[in-house]
This record gives sequence, C-alpha cells and structure tokens, in this order.
Amino acid sequence: MVAPLCAAMFHGRTNSQEIRRNATMTADTANEIAQGTELLNTVLERTPTTRVVSFGYDTALNIGQLIRDHHGNRQVVCIADETTWAAAGDRVDHSLSSLDQANRIVLPARPRPYANIELVHRVRDALAETPGALPIAIGSGTINDAVKLAAAELETPYWVVGSAPSMDGYTAAGASISKDGFKQNMACPAPYGVIMDLDILKTAPQIMWASGFGDMIGKISALADWRIADTVGVESVDPWVWELAERSALDALSDPAGVGARSESALPSLTVGLLMSGLSIQAYNSSRPGSGAEHMFSHMWEMDHVGLDFDPPLSHGAKVGIGSVLVAALYDELLELDLAATDITARLSQWPSVNEALTLVNALHSTDAMRSVADSQLPKKHPDLHELERRLRAAVAAWPMLRTELRRLMKPADEIRDSLVKAGAHHHPQQVGLDRDRIRVDYLRLRSTRDRYTSVDLAEETGILPGIVDTMFGPGGIWQEWPAESRSIN
Repeated sequence: MVAPLCAAMFHGRTNSQEIRRNATMTADTANEIAQGTELLNTVLERTPTTRVVSFGYDTALNIGQLIRDHHGNRQVVCIADETTWAAAGDRVDHSLSSLDQANRIVLPARPRPYANIELVHRVRDALAETPGALPIAIGSGTINDAVKLAAAELETPYWVVGSAPSMDGYTAAGASISKDGFKQNMACPAPYGVIMDLDILKTAPQIMWASGFGDMIGKISALADWRIADTVGVESVDPWVWELAERSALDALSDPAGVGARSESALPSLTVGLLMSGLSIQAYNSSRPGSGAEHMFSHMWEMDHVGLDFDPPLSHGAKVGIGSVLVAALYDELLELDLAATDITARLSQWPSVNEALTLVNALHSTDAMRSVADSQLPKKHPDLHELERRLRAAVAAWPMLRTELRRLMKPADEIRDSLVKAGAHHHPQQVGLDRDRIRVDYLRLRSTRDRYTSVDLAEETGILPGIVDTMFGPGGIWQEWPAESRSIN
C-alpha cells in the first residue's frame, strides 16, 4: 500500500543551528573534488537534460541560489520521506529560505515508500496542487524515481538532492517503477539539476554505500557485453560514451575497503563514479553504457519480488552486485573456449524458431508476468537463420581479438566477489534466498527478460550456454565450490 502524503509549508529557516563548512577536508580530498567537478562539467556539455551538478561539501547550502539563477523566483516543492528529510532537510531548508515560496511534501518513513505507479501518481497529484512549481526530490532511488516520472507527466523539470551514494540513477534518464506487479524502466527525462553534498551522503548507512558499489561493479560486465554486441553487429560502441563509462567504473571501484568502512576518503570517488555513470547513460540516451546481463539478473529478481520483504528491501545495487558475480563466472568459462571453432552449419541446423524458443523458456518461468515479459522481449532479439549466420560469422572471425579485449575488460569472478566482500556488499545469491537450483534456471531464462544483447546471448547463439551452466554447477564448478557466507548485511 502506498503511504499517504503529508504536506507542510515552510518559509525561511527552521533550524537555528549554524550549518558550518567542513573544516577537516584533506588536501587529497579537495583535489579529488576539484578534479571530479572539472570532469563532470566537461561531461555536462554532452548531456541533453541535466545542466547543473553541484558536488562537494556543503553544496546543498547553494541550492537556493542555483534555483534562482536558473529558474528565477519560481515556487518550489520539496518531496522527501521522513528519513531523507532528517538527513538533508535542514540544509535544503536553510538554502531555500532565500526564495519567496517553498513547500514540502514529506512521506512517512513507515511503511517505507515503494517506487510503484501509485506513489508516482500521488506525488504527481500533490505537485499539481501548486501549478508551475519546481519539484525538488530529496532522497535516493525511490524518491528520485517517483519524482522523476511525476515531473515528466507534469512536463516540468525537476532537481534532486541526493541522500546516499547508493545508485547511478541520480543523473540518468528513466525511472524504475513497479507497475502491474513488476518493475519496469519507464522513459522520462533526467533532472535539470543534481546536488550531491558529501556532508549529507557520508551519513548514509553502510548498506547504502555498499549498494552504490554493487551498482558500479556491474559496469565491468556491462561494458564487456557492449563490446560483444558491437562485435556481432547488434549495437555499435560510442567511443566517447564508452570512455566515460569506463572511467566512471574505475573511479567508483578504486577503494572497496574504504566503502566497507564508510571511510570519508572513499566517498568522493564513489560519488563521482555514480554521477558519471548516470551521465553516460543520459548522453547515450540508453542504459546500455551501464547495464548488461548483470542488470538483467537484478531486473528479473525485482520482477520476481526477491528481497522485497526484507527490511530494508533488497536494493537495486545489492542485486546488481550478485548478478555481477554470476556474469563474471560465465565469462570465466566463456573465455576458456575457442569460439573460432564453432560449427556454424551445425548450429544453424539446431536453431529453434522464435515460437519454439518461447515455449522452451516460458517453461522455465514460474509466473505469468515473467512469461508476458518473455513474449514481448525475446522476439525482438531472437534472430532468424540469416541474421544468426551473420552474427556467428562475425563472432568466429573476431574471436581471437575479442577474447583478448574481454580479458582486459573483465575481472575473474573471485575478484568481483572479493571486492564486494571488502565493500560490505552482498556477493552470493544464497545470501538473499536464491539457491543453486534457482540460479541454474536463472542463467537459462535470463536472455528472455530483455531485448538487450549480452554475453548470455553469445553463449546461447553459439550453442555453449548449456555446457557452461553444467560446468559451473557440476563437480568442481564455481557454484558447487563457493559456500554462501552466512553473515547478514544491514
């Protein structure tokens, strides 16, 4: 059930305590912030919607002036829940006191707001009560996505003040919203302005730092999958966006132990990486630069409501982190094989029609909702024999060079897992209630959940996916050898 919205007016400053500028910032941190800001400003020259990213310490104190500079004396409405307002409200309130009119909508913290279409419509209707107002989301995934789509439906720009370094969606277009029982990525513009105040972000629970790290570690396999799609002629790489996405991952993943310890020194690089990843998605006008098979695992589990009953609910980044380990394990096996030896004629003779493929995969799905997704997505990418032959010939011809490039891009599954462990993040499917039998089936049904071409499609089209899965789950295989860690993550 969607929590009711509570609205309150505020004019001027509500907290008399002085909000002081951080005085303990090291020279290294200051330099990292300066370099990150310079890079972000360069990237903003290529983004279609976002015009302002204010990143550093005390940046929330500037939002009032930024709003005035970009929107004049426009009325604003802040949207938060009680938790995110407690984290950031004083700073935002202090800054917005310079504007003539500012309202707020605060959702109860319990029950936790959930990013479904009902919440979007309630936020939209509440915003519509102040015609022409500029929405300001104060929060992370749920609040940002709900306001993003609500603002799009009202055809108005919006701003966001981030409350946690938990995901790259702050600067990305699109909102992940539950509708008709499962999560969907709904098209809508990115925010006009983004405020990432490190004094706010550092107070977020460690599980949210870990979520951001998990979201970013997925960029490794996302880029590898994009390279495969480019090689077989399905989706070309944009070199500028590629470089940006790769840089975002290098920044965000540079200090996993620091993330695990909630070390303030790790926060700027994680935050810059998250921001750049979202901007790369916005610049490309598609999530391809930051989303591959690992995100498809996450989306599939979201549609199956995995972790929805956890407190707090299992985050997007947590699921992506686990999915990244699964995809890395597949790459470990894939890169040991010689696809240049693929018997193309034999593979063409074995290839099922799209209807046959749907019959096979829908037998693996356990819900009508997932079968409906497969019915809509798989036909978009399941090739006919002519297209399959073209893809196979491209893969066979390019395999020696492609394998070298993929080995450069990818990290072994044990390295991905170890980084997640250091970051205090989820790293094994059994930690979230997914046993080996379930994961084995998930590998085989994954490609039907989205029309994006990934490493799983290459393995399926070359005929090696069943064998790879048998190896991973057989004697000595990774999913037979890796016991789940029993400790809870919260």
